Amino acid sequence: MSETTVVAVVTIVLVVLPLLWALSGWLSRRSSRAMLRGLGLAVLPIGLVLTGLMRLLVRAIHLVVDWFTGTAMTRTIWIGVIVIVIGLVTWFVAGFMTPVDRETGRQRRQDHATRKKARDASQAIPASTSTNAPGPHTTRDASETTPASAPVRTSRPVPEKPSAPASDNDEDAELEEILRKRGIE
Repeated sequence: MSETTVVAVVTIVLVVLPLLWALSGWLSRRSSRAMLRGLGLAVLPIGLVLTGLMRLLVRAIHLVVDWFTGTAMTRTIWIGVIVIVIGLVTWFVAGFMTPVDRETGRQRRQDHATRKKARDASQAIPASTSTNAPGPHTTRDASETTPASAPVRTSRPVPEKPSAPASDNDEDAELEEILRKRGIE
């Protein structure tokens, strides 16, 4: 097949597929957004043909095919091909995920900040009480720390210990006030 024929076939395919996608988007959801996206994608190959870039893209694809057929595939090259495929699959999967709107994003940031403040405050309280205790056990054990992935319960206030010093009660009251301001009780 000549290069001109290949360019014509590729252009026709790249125009028809987005038009079918736009038509199906319009018929299934009456979505003007899907229709405009499909029309925009259908116009791109025509512009590429008129500028001569479609011939360049066909030559590039031909060179890639020639490289694959003429190269002895080593383990390193296969690993590179697998990494490329993983990247493309990840990108396409992310395209099918529902986007996060502004309100959800703002709520997620606020929740994260609240959890971070609660975690910092809970780590500051045991650290200040353990440094005042005499003896060799002034450092915290790994089992006492809360992992970052552990869920932080902010739905109700943490019950106060009866033997807590006055400074801890002030910090707890301050935390409860912050949580009440955020609407978390």
